[in-house]
Amino acid sequence: MMTSTILDVQTELVEKARSFVPRLRERAKETEEIRRIPDATINELKESGLFYILRSKQFGGYQTNMRTYTDIVTEISRGCGSTGWIVALCCIRELMISESFSEMTHQEIYGSGDDIVFSGVFEPRKIQVKKVEGGYIIEEGYWPFCSGSLHATWGYFGMPIVDEDGNVVDQGLITLPMSQVEITDDWHVMGLCGTGSNSINMKNVFVPDHRVVSFTDAIAGKFQSNHFRDIPLYNTALFPALAMSIGVPGLGMAKAALELFMEKLPNRRAANLGVEYLSDAVTTHHQAAEASLKIETATMHFYQVADHLDACAVSGAYMSKFERVKALANIGYAVQSCKEAIDILILATGSAYVGNGNPMQRIGRDFAALYTHRTVSPITSKENLGRELCGLSSNTKNI
Repeated sequence: MMTSTILDVQTELVEKARSFVPRLRERAKETEEIRRIPDATINELKESGLFYILRSKQFGGYQTNMRTYTDIVTEISRGCGSTGWIVALCCIRELMISESFSEMTHQEIYGSGDDIVFSGVFEPRKIQVKKVEGGYIIEEGYWPFCSGSLHATWGYFGMPIVDEDGNVVDQGLITLPMSQVEITDDWHVMGLCGTGSNSINMKNVFVPDHRVVSFTDAIAGKFQSNHFRDIPLYNTALFPALAMSIGVPGLGMAKAALELFMEKLPNRRAANLGVEYLSDAVTTHHQAAEASLKIETATMHFYQVADHLDACAVSGAYMSKFERVKALANIGYAVQSCKEAIDILILATGSAYVGNGNPMQRIGRDFAALYTHRTVSPITSKENLGRELCGLSSNTKNI
């Protein structure tokens, strides 16, 4: 009975996400123009519970799994790439915070009375840190590309952990209220415009010890969340889950591109193809089939990763290094398949694609922005898998 109830809740959440698609498509142009997710969308996502799918039940969340997460992010991204990106990253940060930090930190965050939404970015572009009694002072720090910064109340950021002499001894992960940071309005881009991925600056910010953890330990499954050890979700391998958050929105975008193409196809006349309508052209048949099959391929790879993440988490055995490297390769391969499908559909769309009002162009630009993210690089992830298969070590340390 309990398993049935859990499945019912997960199915309901996915259906809620699917119901968002029409209104997200209606707001996609506005989202791009205002360079942030509209407040109406943010409020609806909160009211629906879709922001809280990876939050623990103890703190008011649904505590689902990576398969449900994959389905929900895909659906939201079918409606709007920027919105899907924000849901993907804000939710995965709940997983990161829940896994990596202690009960003391969780009580501080979720007991603050804030309407909790997380933003953050790991890699600082510039930072000076000093170890002091009881914690650290970030004398100066700069983190670009902080997606969701305009909607967040708490953030996570990467930081070098230093000793009293200033020597770097580890890679760290910190969490702090967004009221302590400065958001620079500098997100002027060609794709994923609505994500509001602005830069973050900090100056003379104190971070107490209990809100600093080792990222090195976290990616190896050595979590401080002892109070969550009996919850399978919070044994999920961290870095593959983070990579899923970058890649899965691309699946929703690819599906949206195929739907848009097929929706417009019946009324499109052909030129120089020997038929009156594009739908009667052999080239179109090949393009539609090829794009559809590539999207199916991507779906299977994403599901393979999600299901394996969930299975390992349920078993209590943290995913091995080889399995984590393999998961990254699956994700990279899925992203590449999505890219190839979208490229085919753009070509099949023809010159109408270049019109600024054409939604296919927005999908193309949003995906192009996603595709540049090194975390889901098809080239790097395949190389690392190949190295492991050949008895060498992966070149990427944060796996």
